[in-house]
Amino acid sequence: MTATETTEKMPVGIGNAYVFQVFNTISFTIVLGLPMILFFKHLGVTAAVLGIVMALPALLNTLQIPAAPLVEKVGYRAFVLRGWTARTFMILGMAGVAFLPARMDRVTLIALMLFLLFIYNASRGFSVCGFLPWMTQLVPESLRGRYLSRDQMATALAMLGTMLVTTAVTHGATGTAVFGWMFLVAFAAGMISLLFLRKIPDVPVPATSKSSGEVPWKAMLLHPPFFRLVVYNVVVLVALSGSSVCWVPLLRDVYRFEDWQFLGMLSLFSAWSVVALWGVGAVADRVGSKPLLGLSGIVLMAHWLLWAAVAARVVAPTLWLVVLMQMSAALSVALYTLPNTRLAMAVVPEMGRSHFFALFSVTTSVTAGIFPIVWGMGMDAVGDWTARWATWEWNQYSLVFTGAVLIMGVSLFFRARLLEPKAMPTDVFLHELLVKTPSRALTRLITRRPLA
Repeated sequence: MTATETTEKMPVGIGNAYVFQVFNTISFTIVLGLPMILFFKHLGVTAAVLGIVMALPALLNTLQIPAAPLVEKVGYRAFVLRGWTARTFMILGMAGVAFLPARMDRVTLIALMLFLLFIYNASRGFSVCGFLPWMTQLVPESLRGRYLSRDQMATALAMLGTMLVTTAVTHGATGTAVFGWMFLVAFAAGMISLLFLRKIPDVPVPATSKSSGEVPWKAMLLHPPFFRLVVYNVVVLVALSGSSVCWVPLLRDVYRFEDWQFLGMLSLFSAWSVVALWGVGAVADRVGSKPLLGLSGIVLMAHWLLWAAVAARVVAPTLWLVVLMQMSAALSVALYTLPNTRLAMAVVPEMGRSHFFALFSVTTSVTAGIFPIVWGMGMDAVGDWTARWATWEWNQYSLVFTGAVLIMGVSLFFRARLLEPKAMPTDVFLHELLVKTPSRALTRLITRRPLA
């Protein structure tokens, strides 16, 4: 560790960013997460429509491209605050739709909610491009792993609390009115998040980040470290899109899981995420992002193999298996999201930073937006088709999870091509992980200093 790293401190007021993230997460976890999916499932939508619902946030992130030059003119905090305020008020309309009488035409309810989700995600997509450049400028490079760890732990804790409450609320509930009350809670949390967003320290947009003239999008995309990170993310997100659109219909339609059980599963995921994120930021700052991304890929492949076995009816989704699968999901996501964001903050040059982040987000978001629809249409096309292979049953669900495993295997090749000069070599990292770390833990246990 260098002298610079030891003297750098977190900026004053950064705690407001963590509190903002808590209330922001409560809000979007309800509006963009499982509660919204379950609302649409109550209306009997197809897998393709669910794919559209899940794709909207990602597809409308493309609005970051026209928004990027405006960030430099308006300023980070003012720009983000305006967009967050607009999207928060859309939640009131969603609550109104959920409270409409059940006798109303189902197609009308679906269309109204999709329209409101479109406006909500459009305002989010337009304004979110200012947040990551803001934090990149605010937090010193040597502390970004720790910042991201705390930020994502705040998110995980908020998700945990939200899922526990929504699980209790939906247990035994019928109809869509219960979702109306959830959306009102999401609106209240969104309003509180705005108060803390205002308190996050603002920073001036660097002169080198401001654009003059036409933006060279192609040259920016082909910047070698940036391009390789984009390609890697595209491959990973193709696999993640398939699993995200598949697991709820599998458990709900095949294994007859109830709404409260899904929310309970996400509570487990959030709890394990907090554990997984504990210290990951410091580890990322020490070993680099690439080794952790590799470990994430391996864990995700094992995770989806378990899901494929459940989908193929080889194993049943028992309580203990569900707990294990939520543990592996939380670990793999923590090892992907934090190092991935940290690496993006490292490879993006200061010149044109807002444009680079917008391009990165849009490219990956288009992938994350299109492929849930593609996977959903593929599942609808396969329909009820099945085929036996010994004890293994091929169906729409087992095909998707097997495909996700194969695609994730391909992503490991692209991970190896990522450029990160300060990253610990893979062989050294594996020795650290599998040899040194267990030996240290054993030594501490023997000498009765487990927390040393």
